[in-house]
Amino acid sequence: MYKGRLILFFGPDGSGKTTLAKLLKQELIKDGLKVKISWMRGTHTLSLLLASMLSKFNNMRGENNPYFKIKAPRNKRFWQLLEFISAIPIILVKYEIQFPFKYIVIGERSYIDLIVWIATTTGDLSFLNSFFARFLLILAARRLNFYITADIYELIRRRGYEVNEAFIRKQYVCYEVISELIDAHKIDTTNKSPEESLSEIVARIALK
Repeated sequence: MYKGRLILFFGPDGSGKTTLAKLLKQELIKDGLKVKISWMRGTHTLSLLLASMLSKFNNMRGENNPYFKIKAPRNKRFWQLLEFISAIPIILVKYEIQFPFKYIVIGERSYIDLIVWIATTTGDLSFLNSFFARFLLILAARRLNFYITADIYELIRRRGYEVNEAFIRKQYVCYEVISELIDAHKIDTTNKSPEESLSEIVARIALK
């Protein structure tokens, strides 16, 4: 039933992606399947090195990128291109090349999350309509996608200690738009236990 599947989770920080990916892996292993969880951060390789360097300069300090504590670069298009190019090897190795062979790959965070990351950290929501975003969404549309989310206030409660509220709200808006564009299965974890959400995911996989 599950052979040859690439299952992509995406959604805001604090929505429950990590917990559900681990639970789903355990569930699929029970069926004797080989399962691997793949994860990608927002910033990779070249852009990771550059962001790390910029974080050392006081004049680049800011909250646009809450993990590196840097502000949005002036040349947003250049940075978006750099982020996209830097992520291509990660996408190929962790997702697209692996799944047809030995494993079912569960994307705890996927290249859909990369789109939101680039849009929010550069402060440019028009990135959702860019060539790069459209390319990644076309790639994702061929997969089994689960939008893991929760009420915005619940997300703020879960992750507000780590990420500022404005960033969470911008993330949320982007994810809502993208989930509609690719017709993803929506799993709202606000008032559900992880086990209840897992049951919903397994039921939807079984219908495919």
